[in-house]
Amino acid sequence: MTTQSPTASAVAADDVTEVSRGSLIRTIASREIWVKLHDKGFIASTVFFLLIIVGATVIPIMISQQSHDYRLAVVGDQATAVVTAATGLHTSASSGDVPKVTLTTSSAADRAAAEALVRGGNADAALVADGTALTLIGRDAVPDDLVILVKAAAAQTDVSRVAAEAGLSSDQVRQLVAPTPPKVDLLNAQPDRAVPPILLVMIFGFLFYFAVLTFGISIAQSVVEEKQSRVVELLVAAVPVRWLLAGKVLGNTVLAVAQVTLIVGVGLAGAALAGQSALISQVAGASVWFLVFFLLGFLMLACLWAVAGSLASRVEDLQSTTMLMQATVMVPFFASIFVTEPGRVQEVLSYIPFTAVLLMPARVINGTAASWEPWVAAGIVLATAALFVVLGARLYEGSVLHTSNRTRLVQAWRSARGGRS
Repeated sequence: MTTQSPTASAVAADDVTEVSRGSLIRTIASREIWVKLHDKGFIASTVFFLLIIVGATVIPIMISQQSHDYRLAVVGDQATAVVTAATGLHTSASSGDVPKVTLTTSSAADRAAAEALVRGGNADAALVADGTALTLIGRDAVPDDLVILVKAAAAQTDVSRVAAEAGLSSDQVRQLVAPTPPKVDLLNAQPDRAVPPILLVMIFGFLFYFAVLTFGISIAQSVVEEKQSRVVELLVAAVPVRWLLAGKVLGNTVLAVAQVTLIVGVGLAGAALAGQSALISQVAGASVWFLVFFLLGFLMLACLWAVAGSLASRVEDLQSTTMLMQATVMVPFFASIFVTEPGRVQEVLSYIPFTAVLLMPARVINGTAASWEPWVAAGIVLATAALFVVLGARLYEGSVLHTSNRTRLVQAWRSARGGRS
């Protein structure tokens, strides 16, 4: 093993003192960011998730707002009356109970003529009346929204006909056709939400799982590659180990938070373009605490990912050294999926550091957390993150220079305590 001369050590120490600690850490962080921004896998995954979030935000809205045009062949006076009622239902509909359907009708002499129009593609469906009985004819299938609209119109027409035969007044007929719905009073009323809260929780949970797992493995792989190529020995000769670790953690934290913020921001922009102000308000309010806990949770785990990489002597060892870290990422993810009912279990888990990163934002989204609770949980996660940074820095310092074989945790702890030879 080669050793530095006292003169060389003094020069290295002087070099370090000439540059502030903050500048060195920022330089290392900038290098991590630059390398990641030029990684095709990182770019591809970011673009993929942006497309997913845009699709998940915009496509359902476009589908719900879409109006279908159907060509309907009509046979008989009763069928004509039903089509007229269907057109009126669509025009006067103010809720989502009636499908958005525009009908273009054409008269047919009889059922055979109507079937010929449908079979030849000149009509999407045919409505045939045989006395008061109606038959809706399609070639392969009749669209569901068209069936719903015709059924509603037929029911209204039947009620109007029977009421007229009974000699009821127009007001009485109107009351039968469109009865006044009962008023609904809720003892524990919840605010109207554009999307179900559980869906937001699942989306945020998946973002946390994906980002922390991706960047965590990237940190571990970067560390072990530097060990395997012995680049780390050159870096440690010029920069203190803890500063090197701080730069790695800082750079990846900035990128991870920026990526998640970009994804959430694009989702909000998509909702804005679709005119969904209620969705924007709901997601924006929920995103604040999610991003806060994401930042704290990432800081809590980032140093430990670096330790997992420093314990390995080659890339092939990462599968075993990162197994525990993968579990720490899966636990909050699955907790956010399965512990969805408000109650004592969710409340307790929202204060445990590993699960608080997702379950406390989930409680905020559901409206079951008091205003002070997220601050307390954030403080607990922050304190845990500070503890893990101290422990992680010591383990990293004691294992990063062991390049010959895989390092055990006890060995790394003792090496850091005893100093490097």
